Amino acid sequence: MKPILLLAAFTVSAAAYAQSDAPATDPSSAPDAAPQQEETPAPAVAPVAAPAAPAGPVKAPPPFTLGRTVSSKKGKSPYATDTQLGHPPVVYVIPMEGYMGIDISALVYDRIIKDVKEKNPDLIVFRINSADGRMNDKYMEAVDSARKDDKIDPRRLASGITDYRDLAAKLHNELDTYPTVMYVQDARGISCVYALAWPYMFMAPDARIAGLDIIGSLGGGNDVDIKAKMFSAWTGIGKGILELGGRPQELTDALIRPDRTLSADIDGRTTKWRSDTAGSWYVIDQSMEVSARFTAKSAEDTGLTDGIAVDVPDLLYLLGYPEYTLSDSGEKIFRDYNTAWRKVFVESKKWMQDFQEPMEQASDLGKRKQILEKMQKMFKQYPSLAKMWEWTRGLTDDQLKVLIEQLTEQIRGNNQKKSGSGTSGGKTGGKGGGKGPAGPMGPG
Repeated sequence: MKPILLLAAFTVSAAAYAQSDAPATDPSSAPDAAPQQEETPAPAVAPVAAPAAPAGPVKAPPPFTLGRTVSSKKGKSPYATDTQLGHPPVVYVIPMEGYMGIDISALVYDRIIKDVKEKNPDLIVFRINSADGRMNDKYMEAVDSARKDDKIDPRRLASGITDYRDLAAKLHNELDTYPTVMYVQDARGISCVYALAWPYMFMAPDARIAGLDIIGSLGGGNDVDIKAKMFSAWTGIGKGILELGGRPQELTDALIRPDRTLSADIDGRTTKWRSDTAGSWYVIDQSMEVSARFTAKSAEDTGLTDGIAVDVPDLLYLLGYPEYTLSDSGEKIFRDYNTAWRKVFVESKKWMQDFQEPMEQASDLGKRKQILEKMQKMFKQYPSLAKMWEWTRGLTDDQLKVLIEQLTEQIRGNNQKKSGSGTSGGKTGGKGGGKGPAGPMGPG
């Protein structure tokens, strides 16, 4: 019976300890430590000691827990404690994957926005995985050989920044009625502007946010005054996109400008970013040669990201949704469009190889013109294809128009020569001249 009595004594003492707000004391010195028993008193039992006090001060919880970051955010919170849905949410994932301005382009998001409004989800997750290939990382190893052959100059990618500004504004204007969160699988180069364009943001364990100094390299020629004005204009556009996500000036300056430093203090529930290296909490960037860069860990330590998630299901769990329904139509729209134009891109490279083959006869002019007209048609159907040709090979729609006009003139000249050779035959030659403008593809 002694073990049972020991358990009873421990239960009573634990209950008394739990009900008291005062510091734990020795039960033997506390008055009325245990209620009086009406039955025959049990044999004497040694008192159970209260739990030992910690050896040192209790460590404070991290300053940027999920609950602490929410209060300082703007926009509609995606957390379950704020949405109060009462049912598993329908989650719409919007991918941003591949090259900025090419894979991540306005046309595909026009279709996605329309689909979002038709599906009317409870929650939107933007998923970004984009890099410009400047850094020694796994991104370029992961792409196929065609992508390696057609690697784009990072300055070309950054040159579309006004289009990126317009697309970011449109996505906010059209979709800000939905609780939204950004999930960064990777963002290096100009794509960082989208990674930070929404206030609620999570990162993958290996993700990085780095390389926005590419904006400053867009330049403006050799003239000092013009270059300074252009630098101010380009960086102003970049900072404007970041401000959509509520990012303060100290942070945006350091992310874009190599000559800015960055550190952080903690003020209650928020990070106070500093444009120096005197922050008491964290020093992010103390170099005057490169812009600020974040790993997932440093972003979490400073509160830049709400947390680290392995994948989208893990992200939703951290938001408080153990159950949910994923809508994959956005992923499908994105994938179908980019698969289609990339297939045409492979074919178009073969077309242009045929275009450059030496001509063997005059009829080859007509074939060349047909190739260029087919290219022009595909450029209109797939703006991403047009941009890919421009940024990798310098071929634009305007250049296609000029080449087509030149070929048209050559074909017309050849036909006129044929018509002229037939005029010496009198009446018969005149009849032949009438058929000449139809060209070699016309009736004989």
